[in-house]
Amino acid sequence: MEPLAKKPFTDLACASPEGLAAESNTSSGLKVILASVGQTGTTSVLAALSELGMRTYHIEEQVLFSRPMLRVNATSDVMARHFSRCRVDAVALEPLVDMLPALLQTSPDAKVVLTWRDFASWHKSTTKGGKKDVLWHIFMCMFFASSARALPWISLLDMTTGSVTQLLKEGKPFAEAGQASLAEQLAFYSFAKFPYGDPVNQVIFRGTNSITFGQDYAQIETGYKASVNLIKQLVPPERLLVFDVKVHGWDDLTNFLEFPAKEKGRPFPHPRSKNSWTNDTLWEYAPVWQQLAVVAILGGLHIVNFAIVRCLCKLGRRLYLRYFKSESARD
Repeated sequence: MEPLAKKPFTDLACASPEGLAAESNTSSGLKVILASVGQTGTTSVLAALSELGMRTYHIEEQVLFSRPMLRVNATSDVMARHFSRCRVDAVALEPLVDMLPALLQTSPDAKVVLTWRDFASWHKSTTKGGKKDVLWHIFMCMFFASSARALPWISLLDMTTGSVTQLLKEGKPFAEAGQASLAEQLAFYSFAKFPYGDPVNQVIFRGTNSITFGQDYAQIETGYKASVNLIKQLVPPERLLVFDVKVHGWDDLTNFLEFPAKEKGRPFPHPRSKNSWTNDTLWEYAPVWQQLAVVAILGGLHIVNFAIVRCLCKLGRRLYLRYFKSESARD
Protein backbone atom coordinates (compact mmCIF):
# COMPACT_ATOMS: atom_id res chain seq x y z
CA MET A 1 0.00 0.00 0.00
CA GLU A 2 1.48 3.32 -1.07
CA PRO A 3 1.65 5.73 1.86
CA LEU A 4 -0.04 9.12 1.79
CA ALA A 5 3.27 10.92 2.18
CA LYS A 6 4.48 9.62 -1.20
CA LYS A 7 1.40 10.45 -3.28
CA PRO A 8 -1.12 13.35 -3.33
CA PHE A 9 -4.27 12.23 -1.57
CA THR A 10 -6.41 13.58 -4.45
CA ASP A 11 -4.90 10.80 -6.59
CA LEU A 12 -5.66 8.19 -3.94
CA ALA A 13 -9.29 9.20 -3.42
CA CYS A 14 -11.72 6.49 -4.62
CA ALA A 15 -8.80 4.68 -6.27
CA SER A 16 -10.02 1.23 -5.29
CA PRO A 17 -10.12 -1.41 -8.04
CA GLU A 18 -13.89 -0.90 -8.29
CA GLY A 19 -13.50 2.87 -8.48
CA LEU A 20 -10.79 2.80 -11.14
CA ALA A 21 -12.89 0.39 -13.21
CA ALA A 22 -15.86 2.79 -13.07
CA GLU A 23 -13.85 5.92 -13.91
CA SER A 24 -15.00 7.87 -16.99
CA ASN A 25 -14.01 11.23 -18.47
CA THR A 26 -17.36 11.68 -20.23
CA SER A 27 -20.07 10.38 -17.88
CA SER A 28 -20.48 11.16 -14.19
CA GLY A 29 -22.84 8.23 -13.65
CA LEU A 30 -25.02 10.41 -11.42
CA LYS A 31 -28.68 9.49 -11.09
CA VAL A 32 -29.84 12.45 -8.98
CA ILE A 33 -28.50 15.99 -8.54
CA LEU A 34 -29.70 18.26 -5.74
CA ALA A 35 -29.04 21.63 -7.30
CA SER A 36 -30.50 24.04 -4.75
CA VAL A 37 -28.82 26.34 -2.28
CA GLY A 38 -28.62 25.19 1.32
CA GLN A 39 -31.25 25.53 4.04
CA THR A 40 -33.94 24.41 1.60
CA GLY A 41 -34.15 20.73 2.55
CA THR A 42 -31.16 19.35 0.65
CA THR A 43 -29.97 17.42 3.71
CA SER A 44 -33.42 15.84 4.17
CA VAL A 45 -33.75 14.77 0.53
CA LEU A 46 -30.22 13.38 0.40
CA ALA A 47 -30.91 11.40 3.57
CA ALA A 48 -34.04 10.02 1.89
CA LEU A 49 -32.04 9.03 -1.20
CA SER A 50 -29.58 7.23 1.05
CA GLU A 51 -32.49 5.32 2.59
CA LEU A 52 -33.49 4.34 -0.95
CA GLY A 53 -30.11 2.66 -1.33
CA MET A 54 -28.24 5.33 -3.25
CA ARG A 55 -24.58 6.17 -2.68
CA THR A 56 -24.88 9.83 -1.68
CA TYR A 57 -22.31 12.61 -1.37
CA HIS A 58 -22.70 15.82 0.59
CA ILE A 59 -20.09 18.58 0.43
CA GLU A 60 -18.33 16.74 3.27
CA GLU A 61 -17.49 13.78 1.02
CA GLN A 62 -16.62 16.03 -1.88
CA VAL A 63 -13.93 17.96 0.01
CA LEU A 64 -12.38 14.67 1.13
CA PHE A 65 -12.66 12.53 -2.00
CA SER A 66 -13.32 14.87 -4.95
CA ARG A 67 -11.44 18.07 -4.19
CA PRO A 68 -10.31 18.90 -7.77
CA MET A 69 -13.98 19.28 -8.74
CA LEU A 70 -14.36 22.15 -6.29
CA ARG A 71 -11.87 24.38 -8.07
CA VAL A 72 -13.35 27.45 -9.65
CA ASN A 73 -12.09 26.41 -13.10
CA ALA A 74 -13.08 22.72 -12.84
CA THR A 75 -14.30 21.39 -16.19
CA SER A 76 -17.01 18.84 -16.93
CA ASP A 77 -14.49 16.07 -17.62
CA VAL A 78 -12.90 16.59 -14.19
CA MET A 79 -16.34 16.34 -12.57
CA ALA A 80 -17.18 13.22 -14.60
CA ARG A 81 -13.92 11.53 -13.67
CA HIS A 82 -14.25 12.07 -9.93
CA PHE A 83 -17.97 11.34 -9.55
CA SER A 84 -17.71 8.20 -11.69
CA ARG A 85 -14.60 6.97 -9.88
CA CYS A 86 -16.33 7.46 -6.52
CA ARG A 87 -19.43 5.71 -7.92
CA VAL A 88 -21.75 8.43 -6.64
CA ASP A 89 -25.47 8.00 -7.32
CA ALA A 90 -26.75 11.26 -5.83
CA VAL A 91 -25.05 14.51 -4.85
CA ALA A 92 -25.96 17.80 -3.18
CA LEU A 93 -24.03 20.65 -4.79
CA GLU A 94 -24.57 23.10 -1.92
CA PRO A 95 -22.75 25.44 -1.45
CA LEU A 96 -21.11 25.23 -4.90
CA VAL A 97 -24.36 25.24 -6.87
CA ASP A 98 -22.56 27.02 -9.73
CA MET A 99 -21.22 23.56 -10.71
CA LEU A 100 -24.61 22.61 -12.17
CA PRO A 101 -24.17 23.74 -15.82
CA ALA A 102 -20.90 21.84 -16.25
CA LEU A 103 -22.18 18.82 -14.36
CA LEU A 104 -25.30 18.54 -16.51
CA GLN A 105 -23.06 18.15 -19.56
CA THR A 106 -21.73 14.86 -18.22
CA SER A 107 -24.95 13.70 -16.52
CA PRO A 108 -27.47 13.47 -19.38
CA ASP A 109 -29.67 10.95 -17.57
CA ALA A 110 -29.55 12.50 -14.11
CA LYS A 111 -32.76 13.77 -12.57
CA VAL A 112 -32.63 17.06 -10.70
CA VAL A 113 -34.37 17.89 -7.43
CA LEU A 114 -34.98 21.56 -6.75
CA THR A 115 -35.60 21.87 -3.03
CA TRP A 116 -37.43 25.08 -2.29
CA ARG A 117 -38.86 27.28 0.44
CA ASP A 118 -40.20 30.84 0.44
CA PHE A 119 -37.53 33.50 0.51
CA ALA A 120 -38.38 35.05 3.91
CA SER A 121 -38.05 31.77 5.80
CA TRP A 122 -34.96 30.77 3.78
CA HIS A 123 -33.25 34.08 4.54
CA LYS A 124 -33.96 33.76 8.26
CA SER A 125 -32.65 30.19 8.35
CA THR A 126 -29.59 30.97 6.24
CA THR A 127 -28.63 34.00 8.33
CA LYS A 128 -28.80 31.98 11.54
CA GLY A 129 -27.21 28.85 10.10
CA GLY A 130 -24.45 30.76 8.30
CA LYS A 131 -23.21 32.31 11.54
CA LYS A 132 -23.10 28.87 13.15
CA ASP A 133 -21.18 27.47 10.17
CA VAL A 134 -18.54 30.21 10.24
CA LEU A 135 -17.95 30.09 14.00
CA TRP A 136 -17.84 26.29 14.08
CA HIS A 137 -15.45 26.16 11.10
CA ILE A 138 -13.11 28.71 12.69
CA PHE A 139 -13.08 26.90 16.02
CA MET A 140 -13.06 23.25 14.98
CA CYS A 141 -11.23 23.20 11.65
CA MET A 142 -8.93 26.21 11.75
CA PHE A 143 -8.02 26.14 15.44
CA PHE A 144 -8.82 22.93 17.30
CA ALA A 145 -8.05 20.46 14.48
CA SER A 146 -4.89 22.36 13.55
CA SER A 147 -3.14 20.13 16.10
CA ALA A 148 -3.17 17.33 13.51
CA ARG A 149 -1.57 19.62 10.90
CA ALA A 150 1.03 21.41 13.02
CA LEU A 151 3.33 18.40 12.79
CA PRO A 152 3.06 15.61 10.15
CA TRP A 153 0.86 13.33 12.26
CA ILE A 154 -1.44 12.38 9.38
CA SER A 155 1.42 11.24 7.14
CA LEU A 156 3.10 9.46 10.06
CA LEU A 157 -0.12 7.59 10.86
CA ASP A 158 -0.50 6.56 7.24
CA MET A 159 3.12 5.45 6.83
CA THR A 160 2.79 3.20 9.88
CA THR A 161 -0.74 1.85 9.39
CA GLY A 162 -1.92 2.72 5.86
CA SER A 163 -5.29 3.65 7.36
CA VAL A 164 -5.59 7.08 5.73
CA THR A 165 -4.79 5.69 2.29
CA GLN A 166 -7.36 2.94 2.82
CA LEU A 167 -10.00 5.45 3.89
CA LEU A 168 -9.34 7.58 0.81
CA LYS A 169 -9.33 4.67 -1.62
CA GLU A 170 -12.66 3.36 -0.37
CA GLY A 171 -14.38 6.75 -0.74
CA LYS A 172 -17.33 5.63 1.36
CA PRO A 173 -20.09 8.14 2.15
CA PHE A 174 -19.90 9.20 5.77
CA ALA A 175 -22.11 12.28 6.23
CA GLU A 176 -25.41 10.50 6.90
CA ALA A 177 -26.55 9.40 10.34
CA GLY A 178 -24.42 6.60 11.75
CA GLN A 179 -22.05 6.45 8.76
CA ALA A 180 -18.94 8.31 9.93
CA SER A 181 -16.28 6.36 11.77
CA LEU A 182 -13.95 8.07 14.20
CA ALA A 183 -11.20 8.04 11.55
CA GLU A 184 -13.47 9.66 8.94
CA GLN A 185 -14.55 12.36 11.35
CA LEU A 186 -10.97 13.12 12.32
CA ALA A 187 -9.93 13.19 8.66
CA PHE A 188 -12.71 15.60 7.77
CA TYR A 189 -11.94 18.10 10.50
CA SER A 190 -8.15 17.85 10.39
CA PHE A 191 -7.35 18.06 6.68
CA ALA A 192 -10.46 17.76 4.50
CA LYS A 193 -12.63 20.77 5.27
CA PHE A 194 -9.68 23.15 5.59
CA PRO A 195 -9.61 23.82 1.77
CA TYR A 196 -12.82 25.84 2.16
CA GLY A 197 -10.41 28.75 2.46
CA ASP A 198 -8.17 27.68 -0.44
CA PRO A 199 -7.90 30.54 -3.00
CA VAL A 200 -8.21 28.09 -5.95
CA ASN A 201 -11.65 27.05 -4.70
CA GLN A 202 -13.00 30.55 -3.90
CA VAL A 203 -15.83 28.99 -1.91
CA ILE A 204 -16.81 32.22 -0.18
CA PHE A 205 -17.37 33.96 -3.54
CA ARG A 206 -19.31 31.21 -5.33
CA GLY A 207 -22.67 29.50 -5.39
CA THR A 208 -24.75 30.09 -2.28
CA ASN A 209 -22.15 32.45 -0.83
CA SER A 210 -22.24 34.69 -3.91
CA ILE A 211 -25.93 35.26 -3.17
CA THR A 212 -25.51 36.12 0.50
CA PHE A 213 -21.96 37.45 0.99
CA GLY A 214 -21.88 41.25 1.42
CA GLN A 215 -25.38 41.76 -0.02
CA ASP A 216 -28.39 43.61 1.37
CA TYR A 217 -31.82 42.01 1.80
CA ALA A 218 -33.15 43.03 -1.63
CA GLN A 219 -30.02 41.83 -3.42
CA ILE A 220 -30.14 38.49 -1.60
CA GLU A 221 -33.79 38.03 -2.55
CA THR A 222 -32.97 38.74 -6.19
CA GLY A 223 -30.06 36.31 -6.12
CA TYR A 224 -32.10 33.57 -4.44
CA LYS A 225 -34.94 33.81 -6.95
CA ALA A 226 -32.45 33.96 -9.84
CA SER A 227 -30.81 30.72 -8.66
CA VAL A 228 -34.20 28.98 -8.64
CA ASN A 229 -35.07 30.29 -12.11
CA LEU A 230 -31.69 29.26 -13.50
CA ILE A 231 -32.23 25.64 -12.44
CA LYS A 232 -35.66 25.65 -14.09
CA GLN A 233 -34.12 27.04 -17.29
CA LEU A 234 -31.27 24.51 -17.40
CA VAL A 235 -33.24 21.36 -16.61
CA PRO A 236 -36.02 19.96 -18.85
CA PRO A 237 -39.36 19.76 -16.96
CA GLU A 238 -39.52 15.95 -17.23
CA ARG A 239 -36.19 15.67 -15.37
CA LEU A 240 -37.00 18.24 -12.67
CA LEU A 241 -38.80 17.84 -9.34
CA VAL A 242 -39.62 20.96 -7.31
CA PHE A 243 -39.68 19.70 -3.73
CA ASP A 244 -40.86 21.45 -0.57
CA VAL A 245 -39.97 19.33 2.48
CA LYS A 246 -42.90 20.81 4.42
CA VAL A 247 -45.38 19.74 1.74
CA HIS A 248 -43.93 16.80 -0.16
CA GLY A 249 -42.74 13.39 1.01
CA TRP A 250 -41.91 9.83 0.07
CA ASP A 251 -44.60 9.41 -2.57
CA ASP A 252 -43.52 12.50 -4.50
CA LEU A 253 -39.87 11.46 -4.46
CA THR A 254 -40.32 7.77 -5.27
CA ASN A 255 -42.82 8.51 -8.06
CA PHE A 256 -40.40 10.97 -9.64
CA LEU A 257 -37.52 8.51 -9.46
CA GLU A 258 -39.74 5.57 -10.47
CA PHE A 259 -38.80 3.72 -7.29
CA PRO A 260 -41.08 1.38 -5.32
CA ALA A 261 -43.25 3.30 -2.85
CA LYS A 262 -42.18 3.44 0.77
CA GLU A 263 -44.45 1.89 3.37
CA LYS A 264 -47.28 4.10 4.58
CA GLY A 265 -46.59 6.07 7.73
CA ARG A 266 -42.81 6.07 7.30
CA PRO A 267 -41.61 9.57 8.29
CA PHE A 268 -39.60 11.54 5.77
CA PRO A 269 -36.10 12.34 7.10
CA HIS A 270 -35.61 15.73 8.77
CA PRO A 271 -32.11 15.43 10.22
CA ARG A 272 -31.37 19.11 10.80
CA SER A 273 -32.65 20.90 13.87
CA LYS A 274 -32.95 24.65 14.38
CA ASN A 275 -31.74 23.98 17.93
CA SER A 276 -28.40 22.63 16.68
CA TRP A 277 -25.57 24.80 17.92
CA THR A 278 -23.07 23.80 15.20
CA ASN A 279 -25.19 23.38 12.03
CA ASP A 280 -22.80 20.48 11.36
CA THR A 281 -24.69 17.22 10.91
CA LEU A 282 -21.46 15.22 10.94
CA TRP A 283 -20.88 16.36 14.52
CA GLU A 284 -24.54 16.16 15.53
CA TYR A 285 -24.89 12.61 14.17
CA ALA A 286 -21.84 11.33 16.04
CA PRO A 287 -22.45 9.43 19.28
CA VAL A 288 -21.23 11.11 22.45
CA TRP A 289 -18.29 8.72 22.85
CA GLN A 290 -17.09 9.65 19.35
CA GLN A 291 -17.42 13.37 20.00
CA LEU A 292 -15.42 12.94 23.21
CA ALA A 293 -12.80 10.89 21.36
CA VAL A 294 -12.38 13.64 18.73
CA VAL A 295 -11.95 16.25 21.46
CA ALA A 296 -9.50 14.05 23.39
CA ILE A 297 -7.35 13.19 20.34
CA LEU A 298 -7.18 16.68 18.85
CA GLY A 299 -6.79 18.31 22.26
CA GLY A 300 -4.13 15.79 23.24
CA LEU A 301 -2.18 16.52 20.07
CA HIS A 302 -2.03 20.21 21.04
CA ILE A 303 -0.37 19.17 24.30
CA VAL A 304 2.00 16.76 22.54
CA ASN A 305 2.90 19.38 19.91
CA PHE A 306 3.66 21.91 22.63
CA ALA A 307 5.82 19.41 24.49
CA ILE A 308 7.77 18.49 21.33
CA VAL A 309 8.36 22.11 20.33
CA ARG A 310 9.37 22.99 23.91
CA CYS A 311 11.87 20.12 23.99
CA LEU A 312 13.31 21.13 20.62
CA CYS A 313 13.70 24.71 21.81
CA LYS A 314 15.49 23.55 24.95
CA LEU A 315 17.73 21.27 22.91
CA GLY A 316 18.53 24.07 20.49
CA ARG A 317 19.41 26.38 23.37
CA ARG A 318 21.72 23.78 24.95
CA LEU A 319 23.48 23.16 21.65
CA TYR A 320 23.91 26.87 21.17
CA LEU A 321 25.36 27.37 24.64
CA ARG A 322 27.62 24.32 24.36
CA TYR A 323 29.10 24.88 20.93
CA PHE A 324 28.56 28.36 19.59
CA LYS A 325 28.90 30.32 22.80
CA SER A 326 31.92 28.28 23.93
CA GLU A 327 33.58 28.96 20.58
CA SER A 328 32.94 32.67 21.02
CA ALA A 329 34.47 32.58 24.52
CA ARG A 330 37.66 30.91 23.26
CA ASP A 331 38.02 33.49 20.53
